[in-house]
Amino acid sequence: MAGLADFLTFRIDVFNDQAKQLATEVYEQAHGVSLRELRVLRLAHATPGITQGEVVAASRLEKTLVSKLVTALVRRQLLLREIGAQDARWVHLHLTEAGRSTVQQCNRLGRKMERSLLRVLSESELALFDSCLARLTAQVERDALDARRFIG
Repeated sequence: MAGLADFLTFRIDVFNDQAKQLATEVYEQAHGVSLRELRVLRLAHATPGITQGEVVAASRLEKTLVSKLVTALVRRQLLLREIGAQDARWVHLHLTEAGRSTVQQCNRLGRKMERSLLRVLSESELALFDSCLARLTAQVERDALDARRFIG
């Protein structure tokens, strides 16, 4: 019988959880934001005026969690909410100056952590890893279109 560690998705989950925990600890200690909060800030930085719904779709976080994160970031004056001019049901998100500074500082820190993580791979291994990851991602997307074929 196969153990959990025999499954690729489990191994990826373990790696991902460990990497995200490290990042959260570093970001919280250095700049007082969690990785999830930073994900929202980065999206607002990349797309000024992004809506909460767009953040939910792009971040892969649950709607209620995004709402809580946005509220906390607004309270801490890192993010501003703006009611849509054409449709009051849409709330657009914008970074404050403090929010922009936090994103910029965290991005530098994130690149530093990423370089440390990837330094165990040679340039050719990194290129191969990127290629393999892209191919695996494309395959899982193709498989998702017809998941029923795995059943029965």
